[in-house]
Amino acid sequence: MPPKEARAETPPQKRTPTIPAVPPSKATPSSGMLVTVILIVLWYVSSMFAITTSKLTMQAAKVPLVLCVVQFTTATVVSGTVLAVQGLSAGLPERKGTFVLGSCSLTYTLGFFFTNLAFSLAHASFVETVKSGEPISTVVLAYFLLGEVEGTATYASLLPVVIGVGMASAGEAGGTIAAFMATVASNFGFSARAVFAKQLKHDHPQSPPAKSDVCLFFHISWMGLIGLLPLAGIQEGPKLLAAFSSPEFDLSRFVSVILLNGLMYTAYNQFSFMVLSRVSTATHAVLNVCRRVCVIGATTLFFNTPLTLVNMIGIGVAVAGMFWFTHAKSQPQKKPETMKPESKKQ
Repeated sequence: MPPKEARAETPPQKRTPTIPAVPPSKATPSSGMLVTVILIVLWYVSSMFAITTSKLTMQAAKVPLVLCVVQFTTATVVSGTVLAVQGLSAGLPERKGTFVLGSCSLTYTLGFFFTNLAFSLAHASFVETVKSGEPISTVVLAYFLLGEVEGTATYASLLPVVIGVGMASAGEAGGTIAAFMATVASNFGFSARAVFAKQLKHDHPQSPPAKSDVCLFFHISWMGLIGLLPLAGIQEGPKLLAAFSSPEFDLSRFVSVILLNGLMYTAYNQFSFMVLSRVSTATHAVLNVCRRVCVIGATTLFFNTPLTLVNMIGIGVAVAGMFWFTHAKSQPQKKPETMKPESKKQ
């Protein structure tokens, strides 16, 4: 038999000591909460500046369409830049989706036009108080356009809002019938915008505007701007030129205030989206109620608006109704009710 080949012995391998893996650094909950608080403060402050400068612009010259043009131009540029930096798609949905998007832009534009018009007719605190009745128009439009039926608590919460707005509108702090109607029209405009945006996300969920609020903001801004530019030029161009030619008109102050308004208007909307991305929808709704309270208080002090005891109680009642409405809407329901045609019995 042939001799067996000797196997080469392998030297024993040395064991290298294992170093425990260092876990990646994570942001602490406190740091995340701090960022959220900072964003909420920026949201509130930019909102106060936007409302205040809107009223100051209307005091200098009653040109609500021109103010809308500045606001929508700034919004288009800023939101378009954000989309480009983030590399997000800005494509339009298909034909039916584009129609819904256009309806959303039209109602949003009308909402801002009537808001600016109301600022030219009444105190800022009055306008913001009447705008607290927006849940009423939202519920009405959701019922007639989407067939949504709310719970009893939601409908009951609208009563103190109506009573509070009526009390806050009494006396010198109130506005004219025209100002009240313009503000109510703005409420219906913004409520219709919310309904159409909800329809877009439900019926066309894969479209870029349905996926991204920034993309939606971009499209409704540039679409609204296309309609606003010729209207502003025809309706308010001569009035603005006449104001510029007046020796008493402070042109530099007017331009600086209206440009600041456009910037604050855009920042206010962007910070609102950023806060919404970090908190729940119900929390955002409560924060929005608190924001309106802060705006009413700030504009009352800034413009030295006289308030009676009835006005102050009315504001408190309206705000309480808004909190109640927000709480009722945030409660889970067994099944969302919708108006459906009765099936024919066979």
